[in-house]
Amino acid sequence: MYLVGKYETGPHSAALAYGWKGDEKLSGAGFSDLPDSKAHQITARYGYSLSKRTQLYALATRITNGSNAFQEFGNTPITSTTLFQDPSRGADSTGFGLGMIHSF
Repeated sequence: MYLVGKYETGPHSAALAYGWKGDEKLSGAGFSDLPDSKAHQITARYGYSLSKRTQLYALATRITNGSNAFQEFGNTPITSTTLFQDPSRGADSTGFGLGMIHSF
C-alpha cells in the first residue's frame, strides 16, 4: 500500500509519501508466514518551480525493514521477499536526491 500527499503554494511544493509491505506469505510444506518481514518506506520531497515548465527538487527517503525483511532501492523496490536470500536482512536504507524536471 502506498499513500501520497502534496501541497503547493506559489512556486513551492511539498510532498510526503508512505508505503508499507506486510509480513511475507510463504507457501510450501512446513512454511507459514515469515515473521518480522514487514517493511515501511517514507519519503519527503520539496520542489521549487523556476517557471511553468521547470522545477528543481530535493528528496529524502528511508526504508525500515523488519528483522527478516531486506527491501532496498533501485532494482529491488518494496516487493515480495525471497526466503533465505539475503544476508543483509533487517538492514535499513536511507537515500537522498536532487534533480530538475523540465517539460517540453
